[in-house]
Amino acid sequence: MKFMNEFFYFDKKEIIEILLAIFILTFIFSFDGIKFNPNLLFISFIGVGLSFLVHELTHKYAAIKLGYHARFRIYLPSTLLSIILAFTGVKLAAPGWVEIYPYKFKDWLYRRLKYSVEEIGKIALAGPLSNIILSFIFLLAGIDFLKFINAWIAFFNLLPIPPLDGSKVLHWSIGGWAFFFILSIILLIV
Repeated sequence: MKFMNEFFYFDKKEIIEILLAIFILTFIFSFDGIKFNPNLLFISFIGVGLSFLVHELTHKYAAIKLGYHARFRIYLPSTLLSIILAFTGVKLAAPGWVEIYPYKFKDWLYRRLKYSVEEIGKIALAGPLSNIILSFIFLLAGIDFLKFINAWIAFFNLLPIPPLDGSKVLHWSIGGWAFFFILSIILLIV
């Protein structure tokens, strides 16, 4: 029960940052090429809200499950870059990250935990994997726009460029990274 309380705990700042990220991503995915298309706002809001929220919450869930404290943080430089690039037709979906704290406070006791490469790899893979699953579900349901959003978020996050998830997954498991990266490309193409 304590785990579930921590998983569903969001402070006011985290909620504001999550909502801001959803609105920014909605704006970015409402571009049809280099032109803003207001007709895409509603479907982008639903698709991005679901895709982004599930992505970040699975990171948070995986971190908490492994014994860490985690919360979403917005990163303004990449958020501003994402908005600027939207006007060029490039969809950069990087408004922030789930910050993982390698410690927990328990009553008066302070306990230090250590990160392992495997744990960081699993936490990193959780987000893109959730988007791959959602993309596949939307592919089967025939909802192409939502399939694309999830495939794009998975693909982008699996790029092996620090600090993206792909660099952490690659560091943990080259074969696992290659499998999911190729799967995200296939979902983008079909």
